[in-house]
Amino acid sequence: MRIEKNKFIEVLQSSVNNLLNHKEEVNALNVFPVPDGDTGTNMSLTIKSALEEVKRSVENDLGKLAKDTARGSLMGARGNSGVILSQYFRGLAEGSADLKNFTPAEVAHVLTQASKTTYNAVMKPTEGTILTVGRETAEFANRFSKKESTDILLFLGEVLEAGKKSLANTPNLLPVLKEAKVVDAGGQGLIYILEGAYLALKGQGVQSLTGEEAKDLPSQKVSSREKISTDDIQFGYCTEFMIQTESNDVDGFRNKLKPLGDCLLVVGGEGIIKTHIHTNHPGKALEYAVELGQLKDIKIDNMRFQHEEVLLKDELEEMRSQQVESPQEDKDYGFVAVSMGEGLSEIFKEIQVDQVIFGGQTMNPSTQDFVKSIQAIPAKTIYLLPNNSNIIMAAEQAAEISEKDVHVIPSKTVPQGIAAMLAFNEESDPHEVEEAMTQAIQEIRSGSVTYAVRDTTIKNQEIKKGNFIGLYEKEITSFGDDLEETTIQLIRDMAFDDAYMVTIYYGEDVDIQDAEDLKAKLEEEFEDLDVDIIPGGQPLYYYLVSIE
Repeated sequence: MRIEKNKFIEVLQSSVNNLLNHKEEVNALNVFPVPDGDTGTNMSLTIKSALEEVKRSVENDLGKLAKDTARGSLMGARGNSGVILSQYFRGLAEGSADLKNFTPAEVAHVLTQASKTTYNAVMKPTEGTILTVGRETAEFANRFSKKESTDILLFLGEVLEAGKKSLANTPNLLPVLKEAKVVDAGGQGLIYILEGAYLALKGQGVQSLTGEEAKDLPSQKVSSREKISTDDIQFGYCTEFMIQTESNDVDGFRNKLKPLGDCLLVVGGEGIIKTHIHTNHPGKALEYAVELGQLKDIKIDNMRFQHEEVLLKDELEEMRSQQVESPQEDKDYGFVAVSMGEGLSEIFKEIQVDQVIFGGQTMNPSTQDFVKSIQAIPAKTIYLLPNNSNIIMAAEQAAEISEKDVHVIPSKTVPQGIAAMLAFNEESDPHEVEEAMTQAIQEIRSGSVTYAVRDTTIKNQEIKKGNFIGLYEKEITSFGDDLEETTIQLIRDMAFDDAYMVTIYYGEDVDIQDAEDLKAKLEEEFEDLDVDIIPGGQPLYYYLVSIE
């Protein structure tokens, strides 16, 4: 069997559609019954980014198309599951580099390489996850490819069934899955992707039941859009294009465009340079670009006529002020933090964070989101604060591909991120800064209060849908029908002998008077603790708690 470009796109589209059709089902496989299951969403956005890259590709060779798939998934990767999926595609591309025919033996080789790459991407691989499903599927493919049958479709069908059996066995390998009575969400997502590809090769490509495949990838930029005056728009044309070129001088091209406007992003490699700029002279930008090669996917929007398409007013003002204060000179340090909620975002800006990426649970920023923020900061050394365990891998991936000196501080919560920033000393050298920030996140105890989206049993505790849930790190320590009592019990579980302060960030669904009442009760019970309440404005979580 030979696969041409149109068939390759059809196969990838079928995989995208199959995953999108089951996205919410994959999201619901979250071990904890909290409203932040996002594995299906993250994997969907990652593979959609891969599909868009392939559709833009000028290649026809199967190996090169697989490479484009890997590159697209890399830039669109969101959350740990998305990053692992991007590495799976990277392995598929490496295994497909010299692929000539689509035979069982070659498919087995490709799947094996994909599995090896995902394991290499994870520092401490956990069995019973997407890693296991990918590996056991590849191992079966290798065994089965040695049999006499050469029917590729029969072979792929048997491999898919082996993958499904591996998925069904994940609860036996990971006790937390068995207790929650779910299979691994990432593994389930991978099976839907493989199933979609198989059905397309059979001529039964999956059609979207959601219509979602036609939508643009969502932006992580906006938290609360506001009507803006055209007077606030310094550069009126949002200009985007791609250059097909043999030039590798991305930095030179970027420097040439800098005087033309702001919000500049130039990324490239392997014959393609992607460009985004806000400018008053789009024609001049295109003139510079055409000197390097052929242009494609040109898009120019007049932002004065399309208010909803521009960046937030405060982001524009911030970028303009940076240009005025330090148009040429780099500063020593820059910071990028992920945050959800206006109050939390403002706190990060007040403590010297240059770029706040709107995101968190249910809305994990992509690798490209980090890359854009890194590019926007004129600093010699940049630190990334993911503030969520599910975002760390995307941040690390961005740091790896960035040409700048970028370090990831592995903050898993917003309170940890704030503590890290408060530990920053601009007089220190880069190594000392990283060491101090990393140490600071280890001295903070973090908790959160949300609600259960389904009935479940965890550690013999029966939690009902709608119950309030208190989480200390990754453990459910309190739950019940009373928000205040659930929160107080969480803080009892988090408190320790030398603790001196508890900080509570209340969310968008909490009335300030309720937060004040909670503070009063905590001060009465914990006489040795200073209690501070701060409006965080975060969705989904009623309270975020920090104890130090």
